[in-house]
Amino acid sequence: MITMNWRRLKSLPLLVMCVMLLTGCWDRTEINDMAFILASSVDLEQDGKVRFSVLVPLPGQMGGATGGGGGTGGEKSYYIDSETGSTVREAQGKLQQRMPRRMFLAHRRVFLVSEEFARKGIKDLFDTLPRTTESRLSGYMVVTKGPAYKMLLSTPKFERFPSEAIRELAKGPYIMNVSTKNVAVALAAPGSDPIAAYMEVKESEKSEKTSKEVNVLGFAMFKGDKMVGTLESDVASGLAWLMNHRIVAPITLQLEDHSAISLKIYNTESHLNTIIREGKLTYQIEVLVRAKMLENWSSYDLSQTSPAIKVENALADHIKRSIQDALSKSIKQQSDPAQLGNALRRSYPALWQQSYAKAWPAPLQDAEFDINVKTVIAENGLIHQNIVKGGTQKQ
Repeated sequence: MITMNWRRLKSLPLLVMCVMLLTGCWDRTEINDMAFILASSVDLEQDGKVRFSVLVPLPGQMGGATGGGGGTGGEKSYYIDSETGSTVREAQGKLQQRMPRRMFLAHRRVFLVSEEFARKGIKDLFDTLPRTTESRLSGYMVVTKGPAYKMLLSTPKFERFPSEAIRELAKGPYIMNVSTKNVAVALAAPGSDPIAAYMEVKESEKSEKTSKEVNVLGFAMFKGDKMVGTLESDVASGLAWLMNHRIVAPITLQLEDHSAISLKIYNTESHLNTIIREGKLTYQIEVLVRAKMLENWSSYDLSQTSPAIKVENALADHIKRSIQDALSKSIKQQSDPAQLGNALRRSYPALWQQSYAKAWPAPLQDAEFDINVKTVIAENGLIHQNIVKGGTQKQ
């Protein structure tokens, strides 16, 4: 019995040492001490200062209560505030001085930049964003048409927070998925220029009570870190097809007999080959597109070979024009959002450094583009013709 107690006493110093090594919770941060930022925005004021705005959820309103309280009057489960400063961090510091909770940025998935700010240059933002461990470059940088803070004030009906609507649209199937990291990589890589999602606030139409919805326009196009233009509608889709991004794009073709067919592109594969042919820079672009028919307001029966080929050729021409328009607009703005210079650098690294690097993207004006598009309409639907076609009208 004495031997057993002695063994226990010998282990006591070891237990004391283990307890002393435990750090405890001396630096803990409670959840109710933090303000979770879901989205933030930057705008350029008339005096040259930066306006920094944040969207913060209100925990007291998250349960969907109808009464007032929490600073929202029972209407919203979040609130928006902003402040100005000579830099983003100065404005953020001023804003923090009137917040009883510490702003926590790890949950921010959307960072909005006004078009006016983007045209001045976004380079300094990439010193602000990654400097703290809380900021995530996996979120989305979105350029807004008009003031960025007004998009935070939008009232989308399908989401509780405007930030969620913006994020879902930015990563949706209709445009390229461009994260903040993608923008940073394109800025840093030679022979490339960044793009970012371009959105606006648009009021709903023909509804009893209008709402301010978020509308995707396309992409903001940059030369270096300065925005120089936009790629919208079919031109934006043309850039996505050129860069081998699979987007779900609905297209309506106007046919020879002034009728229309609506198709949905659900799969694309593109290959870019860079060659120097007789001293001339040439890009060979091969695109394979698969589509399905959504609506047929024409006399074309796509179960027959001849009309199906006509529609496939019309779709191929449409896609080729979209790619050509994207290239033409980029070259006109002296921008390279398709990263054609980077492709040239990978194929001919020595020639790139000697002849193209310093003047890029000006050499694109003299480059040739061989674009070959092959389309396949893989699905016609369960019917080949309108189900009432040829029927008799009842009196």
